[in-house]
Amino acid sequence: MSQSPFHDRLRAGTPLLGTLIQIAHPEVATHIARQGFDWLFLDGEHGGYGPVEVTTTLRTLQGAVPCLVRVPSQDGDILDAVAACGAEGLIVPHVDTAAQAEAAVLQVRGRGLVVVQAESQEAVANIGAIAGVSGVDAVFVGPYDLTSSLGIPEQFDHPAFRSAIDTVVEACLKVRMPLGIFRMTAQEILGHKAHGFTLLATGHDGALLEAGARGLLRELRGAGD
Repeated sequence: MSQSPFHDRLRAGTPLLGTLIQIAHPEVATHIARQGFDWLFLDGEHGGYGPVEVTTTLRTLQGAVPCLVRVPSQDGDILDAVAACGAEGLIVPHVDTAAQAEAAVLQVRGRGLVVVQAESQEAVANIGAIAGVSGVDAVFVGPYDLTSSLGIPEQFDHPAFRSAIDTVVEACLKVRMPLGIFRMTAQEILGHKAHGFTLLATGHDGALLEAGARGLLRELRGAGD
């Protein structure tokens, strides 16, 4: 049975373009949602999205765009509280084993998608088993933590990082598991899209605000020269 149109598009391999929202004010998510993103990544790990902020934002958005919420940990009470908010699904960080993936699925209990983050050497080593867990809807690579785990922080062109990505891609495509990743720029994310990643998160709200402000000032100062 279909879970939701977003779930169907994810399973079909449709590229889904999203961005990180870390500023936990509904107006921020609302303005960004109006630009036409396929989904929003509400960040409760490195941003301010707890259950109250998630609930308020979802109420303000009124279903305008699907939202996945990254929880700060795998703690069962946290997973339960955020799953109850009614978001499209949860992004669960630092899932290194199949047992951890299974525990997350059991805790969410069908209340939205379960997206597990693979962001360590251990996760890469166990990716076949993780991708095979029933109830996991997508595997999402965390490139910053993964490069740190590999001992090559933020060296995204390093052969070790490329090899780890290849391992994840091969294992997930083998079982038709949707793949996601975060990158800061369109150029970076499009490179991963070409290799089978479809749940794509690019940039974040703070960076978008800064870029817009810089662009405006550049125009204004240029016009005055």
